[in-house]
Amino acid sequence: MFKAQYELHPNPAPVFPWSLYTLAAEEEYHRLLEEKNDDEDSFQKFFERNPSFLPGAFELRNLSGHLPHLQCLITQPEIGASHTRKPDFLWLSQDSLTFVPVFIEIEKQSKRTFTQTGKTSADFTQAMDQILDWKSILNKPENQLAFFQKYNLPQELTSKVFKPQFILIYGRREEYEGNEYLTRKRSELQTDDIMIMSYDRLSPQYDSRNMLCARVSNTTGNTQYEIITIPPTFELDAALASNYSEYVGFVEAIDRMEYTTPQRKYFLKMRFPYWKDIGPTLHYFDGKTCE
Repeated sequence: MFKAQYELHPNPAPVFPWSLYTLAAEEEYHRLLEEKNDDEDSFQKFFERNPSFLPGAFELRNLSGHLPHLQCLITQPEIGASHTRKPDFLWLSQDSLTFVPVFIEIEKQSKRTFTQTGKTSADFTQAMDQILDWKSILNKPENQLAFFQKYNLPQELTSKVFKPQFILIYGRREEYEGNEYLTRKRSELQTDDIMIMSYDRLSPQYDSRNMLCARVSNTTGNTQYEIITIPPTFELDAALASNYSEYVGFVEAIDRMEYTTPQRKYFLKMRFPYWKDIGPTLHYFDGKTCE
């Protein structure tokens, strides 16, 4: 009979409730949509603080039951070609057979998809061309290998079929809503591996409540996943504790958590080292794994 190799804390400080988080985060997001129409950087920072707003953690089309690698949304990722513009975000998603890195590009929400005559705009064409450049780079085996090395990906991930996907977050629904021709045309601009979404479609997803945001560096061959934000809904989990030894700056990021009481921050700082140390040794979990 297997027995769990860990002990849960008898009285963890309460996590910020998901229902309250969604109210607060959606209010801030809608305020940004109204007030920061031309400010892409404000949205970059917002999504860094709120990873659950960005789709792709569980792939795009056929949703996976597997968590993304290290449960991290990566900000400003590199794809192994320094002369190209970086994507804004990356999920290292997967399913049982496929490794599906999901690259996300956000553009100013004020940009339009179509001209007044219904042609695709220059701004939109430029954004799509950038994604096609990334696809072309990742089609080459040598660039795939460089990508794997950049993120220090385990063999269990790199041995799967490699199928990158891409999301372009672009414009507002009001541009084409109610216009059957433009709605259909925008839909037809998508492909099996490129999804186009308006800012209006984004909302926090419960299954991503524990996702962190990280910045990845690999300047000396030593890959580091530096945690820059932790959502207030995050809970320490024995089933995910094997990831924790890969993190840099997690404890420091606790101080930057929003909507989080001092008691909760203290608890996370006190409890994280336990799970970080024991995580790599855990192989069996009973029905309760938090906190």
